[in-house]
Amino acid sequence: MKPENYGGIVEISAAIREYYGLDHSAESDPDVLHWLNSHQFRCVVVLLIDGMGTSIMNRHLSKEGFFLSHTVKEVSTVFPPTTTAAATAFLTGKYPCETAWLGWNQYFPEINDELILFRDAGQYSRKWYPNYAWEHLPIKLLPDELKEKGIRSESVWPEWGQVNPCDSYTKMMNKTIEFAGKPGMRSVYSYWDALDITMHINGPHSEIVTRILKRIEEDTAMMYRHLPEDCGLLIIADHGQVCVRHYSIDRDEEFCSYLAQAPTIEARAASFYIKEGMKEAFELYFNKKFGHSFRLITHEDVLKEKWFGPGTPHPRLSDFIGDYLAIAVSDLQLDYSRGKETRGNHAGGLREEAMIPVILVP
Repeated sequence: MKPENYGGIVEISAAIREYYGLDHSAESDPDVLHWLNSHQFRCVVVLLIDGMGTSIMNRHLSKEGFFLSHTVKEVSTVFPPTTTAAATAFLTGKYPCETAWLGWNQYFPEINDELILFRDAGQYSRKWYPNYAWEHLPIKLLPDELKEKGIRSESVWPEWGQVNPCDSYTKMMNKTIEFAGKPGMRSVYSYWDALDITMHINGPHSEIVTRILKRIEEDTAMMYRHLPEDCGLLIIADHGQVCVRHYSIDRDEEFCSYLAQAPTIEARAASFYIKEGMKEAFELYFNKKFGHSFRLITHEDVLKEKWFGPGTPHPRLSDFIGDYLAIAVSDLQLDYSRGKETRGNHAGGLREEAMIPVILVP
């Protein structure tokens, strides 16, 4: 996909923001905005199911089922199609270039480490940096912005969450019903990650994915039947997944000889920092070996072509891109030390990774 084809999830966020009277810089998704305005819901429930791209739904679910029968259309997520970038884009209403939350791990020169943003830990060093990402790349999330405007807003998370954690999807649905049923203008955001984790481990085409996704669909339909009539339900995903093959960079001596440090961002959207004077040799080597599987883009062209979105670039965006960005255009991913055991993954340039559903109920 081309960089200009990404970003539909930000427009969905903009529509919600416009409905609640919040500022937004992106254009509002017209279908979502019309749905909101025509119903004038007292409460809007947003359910984000990690990894549930349209290709995943079409493979595992019936067209007559709750999800596909209420799917209005499909849109694109942001680039790279991965949770760190996409969920952050939805919750902030900003493109990755604006927040600088680009992917799983990013290199921070001041600590000389590749930091996993969501975990505050070094990708390879395993060192602990409490709240480092939140303090150095501060962002304001939709539930907090709504509360500042006087609109009651709750978020519900898996068991690792610090706010309203749930150790099962059924409990999450019950908690969502509880919050939506309370009086007053409000919003509920619920996020579930088990489907994505299962696909990473077993592959997106496995039978266990079918069972889990069908159970999610059934529990979601149950939840909707118990919502008050003045509640609307919007269901989206952050990305899809594809089956992947692996290439171990750390076992390739020549590849490693060009690297000034370990690669960052994602295995299917890899940022490379190259040793001084070796860029030309690296380009020749990489394109000869991986040109059929990856598109290698220079730092300058990543910014010029606006791969991380059309918004105003964050002051630190340039720090995290590296000298080159390698975007997967096949099922191959480039592993460095970790990630070699996954059967399914995302963050590359394939359509199946990028397209997500817009499910509007009623």
